[in-house]
Order: sequence, then C-alpha cells, then structure tokens
Amino acid sequence: MFAAGATSVSAATSDVQKVIDETYVQPDYVLGYSLSSDQQSQTLSLLGYDSSKDTSVKTLTTSAYAKIMNVADDSSLQLYSSVKIQKLGSKETLTVDIVTPENITKVTEDMYRNAAVTLGIEHAKITVASPIAVTGESALAGIYYSLEKNGAMVSDESKELAQEELSTLSTINEANDGKDGYDANKLNVALTDIKSAVADKGDSLTKSDARKIVEETLDNYGLKSSMTDSQITLIVNFAINLSKSSIIDSSSFKSTLNDLKDSIVSKASSSFKGINVNFNADKALTASKGFFAKIWQAIVDFFNGIASSFSTK
Repeated sequence: MFAAGATSVSAATSDVQKVIDETYVQPDYVLGYSLSSDQQSQTLSLLGYDSSKDTSVKTLTTSAYAKIMNVADDSSLQLYSSVKIQKLGSKETLTVDIVTPENITKVTEDMYRNAAVTLGIEHAKITVASPIAVTGESALAGIYYSLEKNGAMVSDESKELAQEELSTLSTINEANDGKDGYDANKLNVALTDIKSAVADKGDSLTKSDARKIVEETLDNYGLKSSMTDSQITLIVNFAINLSKSSIIDSSSFKSTLNDLKDSIVSKASSSFKGINVNFNADKALTASKGFFAKIWQAIVDFFNGIASSFSTK
C-alpha cells in the first residue's frame, strides 16, 4: 500500500482555495483503501500519474474515512473511488473529470463540482477514477482528506453540507433518470441559482422563503412537475442548512457558482433552449412578497372602507 500521506506543510487555514494555490505544487493523489496493489497502479495510471515527478500519493483508510464522514469505523467499508486534485490559474474554472464514467454509477461530474464549491474550492482540477463499479460518493471524502493533509481546516459544517448536497443530487438523479421532463443538467444549474439566492438572503432565510426559492427555481427550469414533494423537501432542507453556513459569506462564493452555471449551460446548451437562464430566485421571492403585500393591503383597505361606511358622520 502507499503511505497514508504527508502531514500539513503549512499553518492550517480555513481558506481552502489559498491552500490549493500555495500548497499543491504537485497534484495530490488520494487512493481508496480497498484497492489491491494492481488496482492502485491501474488507478494511478487512469488519474494521469507521472512517476518521474509526482510524489504526493495518499491512501484514504477506513479510519480516516470514518473520522471525516463522522461514521463508525468499520473495517468492512469498501473504498475504491480515488481522486487527483491539482491547482489551476486564478482565472480558470473549477473542473471535474470522471475518467471512468462507466464505473462511477451515482455521481456526475457536475454534482462533484457543485459540492466542491460548497467546500470552498474556487478553481482546481479534480479527476475521479475507479477500476470497478462504485457509487463514487466516497471520492468526496478523498478530497476532504487531501485538503486537510495539506493544511486546510475544512469545518465539519462544510463537510456535512457538501455530503448532504452530493447525496441529495445523486439520490434525485438516480430516482428520476429517464423520467419525462427531468434533466440532470437543469437540476445542477437550478442548484447554483438556489445557492446564490440563499447567499443573498443569508441567515435571515425562513423555511417558507427557502421553499419558495426552491419551487420557483425548479419551475423555471421545468423540473418541478417531474420531482416528488419529498425530493423538493430534500433541496429545501439543504438550502436552510446552507443559509446557516459561513461559506456563503465568502466574497467569491457567488462568482464561482456563476462560473459553474455558465460552464454547464454552455456544455449542455440544447437542454436550455427556451429557458430563462438569467433567472434570479431572490428577485422572484421579493416580487412574490410584493404581490402578496398588495393583496393584503387591498383586503385591509376593503374592510377599512366597510368600517368607515358605518361610522358616524
């Protein structure tokens, strides 16, 4: 087995992107613990490992996975999906490349990208591979592990949010795959809009606000009718949890989301024909509140008029 990895080379910081920019001189590889020696070599080759210059290879053990994911350490855990993280220039966008799409059965590239933004990653290249068919969900733990070993303080809150997001997206996508009116690209773009609107509202977001934002956004992308109430509630709950997170306070959070959104729309342009991709869920929420305020005022005025007609002259 490869060693579990080097310790932090810099003072720990909560600025995840700063750690990537300053520490990832070489790409960092994190292999799943369950890989055999032959599978390790195969996976490294799939991830583009260059033995002449790449030296940073870590193994995500079951105990490390349990600690990261806040679950019981179980030696029967099967960890196969593996990742490579490498830095990019500040003007480049966050990218994810699944080089074995046939073996990552539940998570798409854009789902990983959405979750990575929630972790605080702004620009980096993440490559995912597995030599056998797996869901791919444990690869996210490999990203946490790499970041923490290189000096990033990834809060439990951020980990839980990113994992919740990935689980929500993958569960909805799996349940609706092939259903008329459903499109995974639209869901990923809808989530970028939802997260941007949540960032605008901050911790003042109410549960009713969250539901309105989610439903209005899904409706804009033609997804609402193809999703169940319980699936919509999963997104609403994620939105509420996100509103309490410090990640939305980052000055680059919304710009990174916009870059991700533009990238998805550009790549899957045919999916967005006739759709308002400039939809702003926060403005829709404000407009709806204004509409209901006008209705309420009309009701008040009506009853005030009745009362005044009975008043003594």
